[in-house]
Amino acid sequence: MKYLRAYIESMIEIDEEEWQTVTELFTKKEYKKGDELFTAGEICQKLYYVSSGITRIYSISTEGKDLTWALNYNKNGYQLDPFCGDYVSYLTQTQSSFFAEALEDCTVYEADFVALDKYYESGLKWMTLARRISDAQLVIIAQRTQMLKRLTAKEKYLLMKELAPVYEEVLPDYQYATVLGITPQSLSRIKRGV
Repeated sequence: MKYLRAYIESMIEIDEEEWQTVTELFTKKEYKKGDELFTAGEICQKLYYVSSGITRIYSISTEGKDLTWALNYNKNGYQLDPFCGDYVSYLTQTQSSFFAEALEDCTVYEADFVALDKYYESGLKWMTLARRISDAQLVIIAQRTQMLKRLTAKEKYLLMKELAPVYEEVLPDYQYATVLGITPQSLSRIKRGV
């Protein structure tokens, strides 16, 4: 959980006693490749911190199309959005539209959203952490929305290649194309032309 601590300490200062309290909120769990962390149709009750490995958040469209939304990646000291969970499902107490699956064997620390909320309410420091985490997620969502709306398919591909090359390395082209909001055929043409 050293990466989790580093993540928290990048936002607020904590001492050993506070860190011990944080670790007590999380339970370690091992997932095998292909295991589901959570599934659509249920209210998401947990936040998942991917300590090692890769998970994928995806949904199934009304036409039955598999749509990849995000990777949660933590390998060899490199992290890319290591938290997963459907916070909107929890906040609204509605069924999640998302699935989360392990793309390889993973070590994951799970925390109950209710317990986290109570801890955030225990003091200004923790409220600040919660706000900063929310702010960071809002920025990611806004940037992704802007990217999908204003960039050409080639510009999206080049930007993702620069900012998050693990997506292309990890996902098959048909899943990677859904992240970019383009067709697999467009992705193939772009890759041939680059």
